[in-house]
Amino acid sequence: MVREIIKEVLTILIQLMWKVVQPQDLKLGDHIYRYGFYGLYSHHGIYIGDGYVIHFTRTQSQKTIVPSLSNISHKQENMPPCPKCEYQESIHRGVVKTCLDCFQRDGKNLRSLHCYEYGWPVLGFKLTRRGTCTMLLDTKLPHEVVDKAHNLLANSAFGNYSLINNNCEHFATFCRIDIRASEQTTLISDCERKIREAKVWTMKLLQRN
Repeated sequence: MVREIIKEVLTILIQLMWKVVQPQDLKLGDHIYRYGFYGLYSHHGIYIGDGYVIHFTRTQSQKTIVPSLSNISHKQENMPPCPKCEYQESIHRGVVKTCLDCFQRDGKNLRSLHCYEYGWPVLGFKLTRRGTCTMLLDTKLPHEVVDKAHNLLANSAFGNYSLINNNCEHFATFCRIDIRASEQTTLISDCERKIREAKVWTMKLLQRN
């Protein structure tokens, strides 16, 4: 019995992590993502239909601490406008609307699409790769999700990009559930918070002495 349950859980996890979604199977309001830089991170967006995605990108040009990533970013920034959606990374920043090809592009490659899962059970969530699912429940209707994404696009209303505190996953989850959540950066955020708390505690202790 236990063996069967474990087998079923593992099967679901493998499907979630590696199942590829074809563009023709996407549904309005889907929270989608693709992997970047050999799977080290995932880029997220909201599918709005007709082969287009609204997603959140860097709000200003910046170098990364990883040289190879910086090279990829530099090459993409200097690419000509997309002939389909006219997106050009050096000009269009923040909340953007692009075709699926531009969303999937990672350097010279087009990465596969995956669907982000909501309401994932605790055990499955604990065992699954971060940035693929959340335990938070999704209750919005598809058109509400798309309307939210369009509103943020029209008003440039998602603030400055921050890899840890305000990234593309935060944007997509905010459109879906009105909560800015990024499971792939949660651990780093928690570490930063604990370091800040430790500094405050140390300063108070020094002041007492």
